Amino acid sequence: MDVRVIPLSQIVEDTGQPRSRTDEASLAELADSIKRHGVLNPITVMPLHNVGMFKIVTGERRWRAAAMAGLDRIPCIVRDLETEEVRAQQLIENMQREDLSPLDRARGIAALQDATGATTRDVAAMLGVSERTVNNILDLLELPADIGEQVVSSPNRPADGQLTEKHARFIKQLADEPERQRRVAERVREDKLTSADTATLVRALRENPEYSEEILTAPPEAFQGYLKAKARAAEERMAAAETPASDAVDVVQACLAALNEVRTVGMSPDRIRALQAALAETRMLIESLERECALELGAS
Repeated sequence: MDVRVIPLSQIVEDTGQPRSRTDEASLAELADSIKRHGVLNPITVMPLHNVGMFKIVTGERRWRAAAMAGLDRIPCIVRDLETEEVRAQQLIENMQREDLSPLDRARGIAALQDATGATTRDVAAMLGVSERTVNNILDLLELPADIGEQVVSSPNRPADGQLTEKHARFIKQLADEPERQRRVAERVREDKLTSADTATLVRALRENPEYSEEILTAPPEAFQGYLKAKARAAEERMAAAETPASDAVDVVQACLAALNEVRTVGMSPDRIRALQAALAETRMLIESLERECALELGAS
């Protein structure tokens, strides 16, 4: 391993590295630590042979913090690396840092794939994670950019109202409907929905698109109600479809028995008018069934 102490003036940043934002407060804390203890872990650089300079592979924050701390040189591990190796090294380091946003992580993986032709399985092997994890990260790129920018890394206990990667995976299921995706993201923030609440909300929207506005404005406890109502309706349709024709006589006779129990005495005028309307509909249905019976008998 080639370890050297190199002047900061001979080191340049890699403009293509995955992180697009820097937490200035965190950087200042690191600079204070370096003032007290020095740079404990060398950064990794690669030589730019034609110009006598070095480009950072990993450790840009330490390099910046060292400059803020007033150092003029920094310990470095010098390695000759191919582009694929550089991107892999940067991703490996950055994916272990909380200050790299999920969207930056996704962009970095996509850049690595574009540069090297690596598959998600290849990338997973490079980073030491599962292929499913890589696919979940890349899914963020399919969200509208303004939603992707809001997604934070999922800590063990995310703060209420944050849009985490779990939330994002459910929102992605509303593909090709960016406005509804934005409405769901807004509900997550404003009502502090958990990822489980978000999963139920998205499923309710997908299964009941005709009630989208009602669902998007309903309280979280109502989301499950839409799903249960949908399931009950489906069960009722299935039961009706499975009713044997031989039971039709029993159904009609049961209706006849129920009608025999109807009495208008004591009913209000409004209820009597409603009963008249229902009887008119029943009469039309009976006439239609009678015609069907006549046709069946004529054809036999």
